[in-house]
Amino acid sequence: MSAKGLEVPAVIPALRQSEDWPLLGVAPRGAWVFLLGGTMDGIAEAAGRLQKRGWTVFVHFDMVRAVSSDVEGLRFFSGYVGPQGIISTHSTTINHAKKLGLWTIQRIFLLDTQSVQTGIQQVLSTKPDAVEIMPGLLVEIARRVVRDLPCPVIAGGLVGTREDVEKMRQVGVKGVSTSARPLWPLGS
Repeated sequence: MSAKGLEVPAVIPALRQSEDWPLLGVAPRGAWVFLLGGTMDGIAEAAGRLQKRGWTVFVHFDMVRAVSSDVEGLRFFSGYVGPQGIISTHSTTINHAKKLGLWTIQRIFLLDTQSVQTGIQQVLSTKPDAVEIMPGLLVEIARRVVRDLPCPVIAGGLVGTREDVEKMRQVGVKGVSTSARPLWPLGS
């Protein structure tokens, strides 16, 4: 899969618990979902069910228990779980996933000026398909990241209202990931 045709939805449900999977019915056209952790069997079950409902599934690979982060672990994970893409904070994981043909989202944390600069440099080096910035409500920093990166930017963490979504989209963020269930219908 290439970055071409990668259209980031306005809102991406972020699921942490298996109880959340049934809450997502048939996916609106172009809808994504982020699976944020669990066991490999649980993630495989969720990915299969959600994909049958039309969802594009991204798994936060760093949060999956009992799987190695080397290329062989990622290859096994990809074959067993079958997500369309992965999310990771690790450049090496992003590079391995790209070689396996997965879409990649590199997550960076915006903790201070240095972490912003380091995150931008990592993304420019690894060239993921998209980047997720956390926390997702730092408007001026998000504006800078959007300006400095050639890939779509997703804001995640602490996004809980329609106003938050609109504020971030106005600064150029393509979408937000959120566990706030009332916002999930905005992704369609």
